[in-house]
Amino acid sequence: MKNSLCLLLLAAPFSLQVMAQKEIKIVSYNILEGLGNVESYGEGRHKRCVKWLQNQNADVIALQELYKSEEQLSADAREWGHKYYVKASSIGLSSKEPIQLVKKHKTGLRHGVLHCKTYGIEFLVIHLSPTDWKYRLLEAEIIRVIVDSIRQRTNNYILLGDFNAHSPFDAELYKQNLELIQKYKKGTPDNTSPNLVGDYPDYSVMSSFYSFPLIDITERFVPWYSRKTFPSPILIGVWRTAGNIGRTPERIDYILTTQEMSLNCKQVKIHSNEETDHISDHYPLEAIFELER
Repeated sequence: MKNSLCLLLLAAPFSLQVMAQKEIKIVSYNILEGLGNVESYGEGRHKRCVKWLQNQNADVIALQELYKSEEQLSADAREWGHKYYVKASSIGLSSKEPIQLVKKHKTGLRHGVLHCKTYGIEFLVIHLSPTDWKYRLLEAEIIRVIVDSIRQRTNNYILLGDFNAHSPFDAELYKQNLELIQKYKKGTPDNTSPNLVGDYPDYSVMSSFYSFPLIDITERFVPWYSRKTFPSPILIGVWRTAGNIGRTPERIDYILTTQEMSLNCKQVKIHSNEETDHISDHYPLEAIFELER
């Protein structure tokens, strides 16, 4: 009896350690034409991006505009410390832990949705259409059905990527930068744009996602005036000017999660700095969650 009690006492600290909280770092990044198109964006982007991701030491990385081969993704993932990866057309996910592919959704979706599971979390990697808010709203309804099926079995799921949509949480950002509306209208028939509702940004797409319900964790951690995820200076001289980029900030990249998981989010960053200014036209997002392991 005494021996059994001693074994239980010895095992107790180990059991507590197993159930301890563990941080998981997640990065989402639209990498602009698969880090290619040297003629427009210059050389060295691929190397700089791989190095940057390597330095982040993230546990899970979601990529959009992944216009490169699966073999190249495999090699890159190893460089940034990930043994596991899944690619579906131009979106991908890599992880330090094994990935279970649930489904590659395509029907009715411009770029598709990659549905995977890793670290006990179900991930939906998103890249919505850039051309029309009404089409994006249809995509959101398709994704709602996918999310409804996931919530039947778990509260641990995250949607992340390039939504190409504006949030009502950022309304002040657009009120302070009126040139954004003219940028969307420029060169369009009748001075209108399918990405606007009259003279205003469309908020219905992101509002639809919020109603699932999903929590926009960036809104909780980053003030509205620092939420720019697009565009970066890499577009200067291609199809934007330096002044135009400075006066047309947008947030179109998001990490959304359940109400339950949002309570475990400890930090969100938008890496908008000189280090990432000339890797892509988008800036990468980072979120850190604390999960029981």
